[in-house]
Amino acid sequence: VLNDKPDTAAHPKANAIGARTMEHLRRLAIAAPLRKMGLADDHPTDVAYFTRLTGYELARLPMPSRRDALAEAESGTGAWASPEPPHRCSQIFLEQQLKRRADGLPAIDLRFGWRLTAVKESGDNVSATAEEIATGRTITIEADYLVGADGGNSIVRKSLGIELEGESGVVRPFMGGEMFAAYFRARPDPSWLSVNASWQYWIVNPDIRALLIHVDQTDRFLLHTTIAKGGDPAAMDTAAIMRLMASATVELELLSEVPWTAGYSLVAQSYGTDRIFLAGDSSHLFTPTGGLGMNTGVDDAANLGWKLAALCRGWGGAKLAGSFEAERRPIGLRNINFARGFANSVGTVPVTDEAERDSAAGRAERAALGERLRNHAQSEFIIPGIMLGVRYAGSPIVAEDDGFGAPPPDEPNSYIPNSSPGARAPHFWFSPGSALYDRLGPEFTLLRLGGSSVDTSSIEEAAALRGVPLTILDVKPDRARDLYGVDLALIRPDQHIAWRGNQAPDDALALVDLVRGA
Repeated sequence: VLNDKPDTAAHPKANAIGARTMEHLRRLAIAAPLRKMGLADDHPTDVAYFTRLTGYELARLPMPSRRDALAEAESGTGAWASPEPPHRCSQIFLEQQLKRRADGLPAIDLRFGWRLTAVKESGDNVSATAEEIATGRTITIEADYLVGADGGNSIVRKSLGIELEGESGVVRPFMGGEMFAAYFRARPDPSWLSVNASWQYWIVNPDIRALLIHVDQTDRFLLHTTIAKGGDPAAMDTAAIMRLMASATVELELLSEVPWTAGYSLVAQSYGTDRIFLAGDSSHLFTPTGGLGMNTGVDDAANLGWKLAALCRGWGGAKLAGSFEAERRPIGLRNINFARGFANSVGTVPVTDEAERDSAAGRAERAALGERLRNHAQSEFIIPGIMLGVRYAGSPIVAEDDGFGAPPPDEPNSYIPNSSPGARAPHFWFSPGSALYDRLGPEFTLLRLGGSSVDTSSIEEAAALRGVPLTILDVKPDRARDLYGVDLALIRPDQHIAWRGNQAPDDALALVDLVRGA
């Protein structure tokens, strides 16, 4: 693994780790230690909107603290039908935990301070040239496969001649155009910060549009605001910006400043070849509304990872590599569209000077702003349908069926658990603290919900014949059978359903060949 940075990220970028990402991290034994990072256990994760930090509060979306969110998950209440609710936590902490886990795996050679300079595919392998930034030393690496998760300016994507397509250069009053981010320490103080603690503080007034995010358990914050047209990023003054946001002086210690660009809604024309793959920002660029960029990238990796493992171990078929693009590119387009809608909604909110006046007109404008922002917050931050409702419809390695009813509609703000082929396997608890996902095998799992009396020997024999690792999991709770609506569900290594039925198919070998991409 090559990374051109000297270490894990020091400046926060993504600030919301979605439920689906947390489910993936649960498999890696990262979710639990990561939940100890970020906001304090009892800190609300509200999203609040103000004219200024010391001005009028316009709207608030109450959301549970880390402790309360986990309690909701354990009791099966709340919006997230998952053992792992969203974690309002910065990417800097996630990267630290990922590095800690990778450092403990002897199969991973993790190299920070190295950059890729060239990549070449030749028949049955890939060669990559890399340079150690500190010394200029170069090496050539040969491998069966290469994954370019190397960002929006991806060398891997450019070496393949693959373009990004979609919208760019969209300018909005906020979350569109040139932006400025500052990471700093400041002692939270009621003189400038609402006594009603929040995770995000959005500022909407005629002078400035901005977002302040509480990053840790004590005193670290991340600020985003717009750079005026023609403005110089180097001239941005974080202390002055905070004075404008708060109408008060904020004593702060600056940690980092970064200019960036919003207004992107781009997806790669292709996700690679049979040996070179694009994932994360190299294949899709989001405006970060909805927190979909990083989370979509993690889901890319979960989809691709098991397929590369299957190919390297010899049981993956010739069509398996191509299924990555077939499954993930439509999701990239789907999520880009959701993120763009959120950016258009929050980034174009109209506001006048009247909003800050104690007048009848001011009260009326604030009421209208509050209604719009409350509706927006509900649509952007309560999105179980986006995060949990991913379904690989039309996938070449999913056995579609027409005998068990149509899948539910793809709605961003609601999720209906379902066992439709290609969907994420619905979560349920076996017992407190023990979820279905904790019992699944490392590769394919055949879930038997109708009891062991269902004969699955033909599927087991077909998997053994093709060398496909298969775990058999018998489930007794009647509610699980009701949840899935079938007696059998074949679950892939990425926890998506490959096939379902009430009995083994007539040709079990054909089914196994289909789901392994033969």
